[in-house]
Amino acid sequence: MTRSLSSRSLNRNSPALGINDSQYQFQQQVASSPSQLPNTRLRNQVTSSANRLSLSATSPGQPSRLRPTESVQPAPPQTPAEYADNLISMSLAYDANYPDLDRITQQPQMSEYKFVSSAPGVLSGSEAWTPFIRTRISSIPDIIFEQYNKSECYTQMGLFPELSRAWITVDNKLFFWNFVSGQDFSSYEDLNHTILSVKLVKPRPGTFIDSIEYLLLLATPLEFHILGVTAPKGYNDLQLYDTGMVISLKGLEVNQICGSNKSGRIFFTTRNSLDIWEIIYSNTESWFRGKCGKICHTRGGLSGFIPSLDTFVDIAKSVPGGSLFFANDRTESINQIIIDDDRSLIYTLSSRSTIRAYQISAKSELTCIITYTFPLMCTHLQMINETTPLLHPRNTSIVSIHPIHPQESAQIYLIATTSTGVRLYMRAARSYGFGYYSVDGLPATNMQVFHVRLPPQEENNFQTVSDSKILSKTKFSKIFSPGYFFAVKEGDESDSLFVSAPDCGRIALLASNPVAAPHLVETAAWAEIEGFVQAIEIITPELKLSDNPKGFGNELAGQYTTNPTEIAVLTNMGVHIYTRKSFVQTFIQLGEDVRILMNLCTRGELCCTALSVACSTSGPVGAASLDAREIARRSFIEFSGKPQVQDNGFGQFKLTIADIRPSGRLEGLAIYISRLVRDIWNMPILQLRPAKGSKGPVFSSNYDPAKLSSLFVMLSDLLVFLNHNRNYIEGLSGPDRILGVLGSSEARNDEFAQQAEHQGLHGLVQLLQFMTEGISFISLVVEPKRLSELMGYISKDTQVRLTKLTFHALFTAPEGIELAKELVTAMVNQNISKGSSIDSVVESLRKQCGTFCSGDAVILYKALELLSNAKTAAPTDPDMKLHYLRECVRLLLKTAGTIEFDELQEVVQQLLQLSYHPGAVEVVLQTALEVDRGNVAMAYCQEGQLENDPRREVFNRRFRCYGLVFDILNDIDQRVDSELKSLNNKPIPGEFSQSTISDTSSTSAIQVQVQTEAYQAAYSSTDELFHICFYDWFVDRNMAQRLLDIQTPFVEMYLVRKSKTSVELSDLLWTYYCRKEQFLQASQSLYTLSQSDFPLPLSQRIEYLSRARGFCNCYCPEGQRQMMIRLREHVQDEIEVAFIQDDLLSRVKNDERLDGNEKRRAEIMDRLNGRVLNLSVLYNEFADPLGYEDICGAMVKLAE
Repeated sequence: MTRSLSSRSLNRNSPALGINDSQYQFQQQVASSPSQLPNTRLRNQVTSSANRLSLSATSPGQPSRLRPTESVQPAPPQTPAEYADNLISMSLAYDANYPDLDRITQQPQMSEYKFVSSAPGVLSGSEAWTPFIRTRISSIPDIIFEQYNKSECYTQMGLFPELSRAWITVDNKLFFWNFVSGQDFSSYEDLNHTILSVKLVKPRPGTFIDSIEYLLLLATPLEFHILGVTAPKGYNDLQLYDTGMVISLKGLEVNQICGSNKSGRIFFTTRNSLDIWEIIYSNTESWFRGKCGKICHTRGGLSGFIPSLDTFVDIAKSVPGGSLFFANDRTESINQIIIDDDRSLIYTLSSRSTIRAYQISAKSELTCIITYTFPLMCTHLQMINETTPLLHPRNTSIVSIHPIHPQESAQIYLIATTSTGVRLYMRAARSYGFGYYSVDGLPATNMQVFHVRLPPQEENNFQTVSDSKILSKTKFSKIFSPGYFFAVKEGDESDSLFVSAPDCGRIALLASNPVAAPHLVETAAWAEIEGFVQAIEIITPELKLSDNPKGFGNELAGQYTTNPTEIAVLTNMGVHIYTRKSFVQTFIQLGEDVRILMNLCTRGELCCTALSVACSTSGPVGAASLDAREIARRSFIEFSGKPQVQDNGFGQFKLTIADIRPSGRLEGLAIYISRLVRDIWNMPILQLRPAKGSKGPVFSSNYDPAKLSSLFVMLSDLLVFLNHNRNYIEGLSGPDRILGVLGSSEARNDEFAQQAEHQGLHGLVQLLQFMTEGISFISLVVEPKRLSELMGYISKDTQVRLTKLTFHALFTAPEGIELAKELVTAMVNQNISKGSSIDSVVESLRKQCGTFCSGDAVILYKALELLSNAKTAAPTDPDMKLHYLRECVRLLLKTAGTIEFDELQEVVQQLLQLSYHPGAVEVVLQTALEVDRGNVAMAYCQEGQLENDPRREVFNRRFRCYGLVFDILNDIDQRVDSELKSLNNKPIPGEFSQSTISDTSSTSAIQVQVQTEAYQAAYSSTDELFHICFYDWFVDRNMAQRLLDIQTPFVEMYLVRKSKTSVELSDLLWTYYCRKEQFLQASQSLYTLSQSDFPLPLSQRIEYLSRARGFCNCYCPEGQRQMMIRLREHVQDEIEVAFIQDDLLSRVKNDERLDGNEKRRAEIMDRLNGRVLNLSVLYNEFADPLGYEDICGAMVKLAE
């Protein structure tokens, strides 16, 4: 037989909490306005392009009206990674716009429920809709029953949810037990008088030692005791401390106690009085005040420190016959007192259903600012046309009040529950004249009921009438954020417990309708309960999904990352724990009937829920059975609909992705991913925090490793599910670009919509991959114990940037990849500096997060390790040093395409320190080739190097590498010159002269060998652009003659190209041919040079022609003989004309006839001392006019 405690003499304290539901209107403008979306990076892994897609939260509707006459207007290209990032941002905005409590209570009266009216335990087929389920029961320990049976006068019960303790008073004794484990029984028996009131509050900051986390307040008929409470981790060892603070209460019978969590102030009320008293306590005392005392804030003067006359009247009435003299005493008293810390208000509920609000001022004063009587409430109800028998003032009273926090609603202050189960929503503001105004910083002065929430009917329907008796005889109620309603209905043998909670799926569906405003819809049921309810408390943190009313009550958004709310109900038979049922659990319980959800939530929400069940193996939702997962998989695939092109409301449309309404698959996937990462999306990964005993702040992680690990598992499960079902999910596999717009307009539109769908799904899968790799990277690299040491290898500027790096930026922004590489580099340098191997660490990074540590990066880090080993081996083992350097260069050549220029400079500097110039040249030249695999820089150079050519940037990057090569060659040249100078200038130091000279010569020989190998590495390059810059470098250093000694296929082309603009290089060209014994080419070059426009004197041109004639007489291959003969004849003719021109020049120079006209002489000589002129020109313009008959005769003879 079940034992229970009698309900006699039990005081029920019911401190209230608030509710809220926030606005849930997804605004399509977010999708259509690119400026409202965060910037994202271009992923190298994803090359296909896509466009923005609006995420619409509408239920399945009619297809859009398509006009085939509209033309296709392409949108700006966008990669799938950017596209997916925008989808996640829009999904987060979609959840953040869940309608707030103010919006869904705009109508004066609304009572829409999904009510499970059957009795608890009776199967009715609708258990899936019960908002709470009883998950466990903790019975009252046997020792409590033993003590209870010994009670003589008074007993009461309650809960301390902060300590996971239930308590009971038996006369002057207080007993505790842990209702979670059912153990840890303890008691407090040091009081001499019956305990009337018990309360657990937060202490005033700075009053007690830090280990005192709570104060236990015990009121007896004569004294008020304050005990300190310490609650070690796990709450397994609860300890009470006597603070020595005892306040006399003679004449006061305490019935209600409350404390402020913000300030630690303590208030209490007394039976049969409206006065509010405060307990004053501190850790110091003075002449006029001790460490503790009491004061009444509702009476002034000395009366605030002594009991009122009403107290003595109560005492007199207790004397036999005393009631005859005090029959008309005041009977109104305070039944409930509660503090609103957010608004600095105290609310009281009197026995006459009058609500009063007191402003808590900074001067420790209380000012009554609002008095709201029940008749006035009824008047306001008539003003909003709400008349119901359930609110008749004669048979209705207010049994509980519950404050609403500003984060839940900016206007609603209180919710009051009546004895008929009706909830009255009240808002407060300052009043001026005939209106209500909200003024920041000033307290409200008036309160008004504006919304009435009636209880449901017994029948299972959505609409209720105003005369429902289902919650008549309601004793008290509790409301917890974001709208969990627990009402206790009095019964003869056992109380009944009515529970309700917002139906977020229905509210979101209503909010998606742009025409009608959403309203509050709830699911409700009778909870399983045995016994008489004594207290109801929430034992988990209240659900708070937003810091503002919008999105605050969106349970759907937090069901995957937050543990479900648990509420403890204490009865005289034990503690009953009720757990909030999530929408996912409702989906699972519906089984094959999940199709009905299509009319009870948005299509995206249905697919999101189905997806979470189909791939769930962990998290707050837990793993589902195989049957449930298969039903969810089919629901995700079959109930998601198809993407559609929607018009603009006027029957017009454009084929842009912003005008595509996605399928439920894409909406659901985006919503599910966004809800998994919503807690960390904008969270900085690292933080700076002060450290004890440290001179400055230290770095630490800013996330919970356990939650991050759980998130990784859920994201990985989702990725595995999508990959396994790729062939069944329409749109997940297919072409990644639109191939054409053939066929009818409907077919074209469907094709475009399907392509947009594929882009979105493909991008989200890619983003999932980045997320899992990013979390793996953080888990591997950011090791808490070594984080501060790791930061020592990173520059101050990078450290500042790292403290601002969020998970969102790590997953999507270019800066995230850049900073991640900085962390990996720092970790590698840290290991190298300690002499530790980096193979295992780097290999783990490559396997688990290749995006942040690719195979090329692994090779680079191994090369750096070899470089460090070479430095270590250099002083003792030159052969091993050379081995390390060669292997290092080999690895660097493999990963040259991924080396940044700054890293390249650092590597080159280290190679030069180790005198490995040839390897440095090879690495830099290979990097230059990898920078421009398409060789566009060469084309840019050949086409004139235009200023605004986009290829200029690539050319500059390659040229910077070439400059680094020249720096390497300069360095080795300077070393060799320095060694040779020191060798030539070194004095002979006596008997050691021969060995010293030998050592110096050996060092010089080594340097010369390094120089030769470095230049040979440069000559061996196949990069034509480098050779052009290389030869230019020689020319700029006045070392053009060295080009004759270079044996590369690029020298001839360089000289041919440059011979058109440089006399020096034209001279080198024919010399080069001569050394190559290519005499025909040498003759041609000389002849071309003699005919060039270079400012050459005639004598020089004659010399070139003479050399050309000489080369024409040399040996040449068989096929060139005829060309050689023709060239020799042509050169011979030119030489004869040149000789005549030279004779003319000499005659003019010595002609006495021109002695008086030097200007004329100079003009003639200037023309003659240049290019070889035509015989006709020489005859007609010079020889004949000047009268040189012999020269004229020679010209005639030559012409003949």
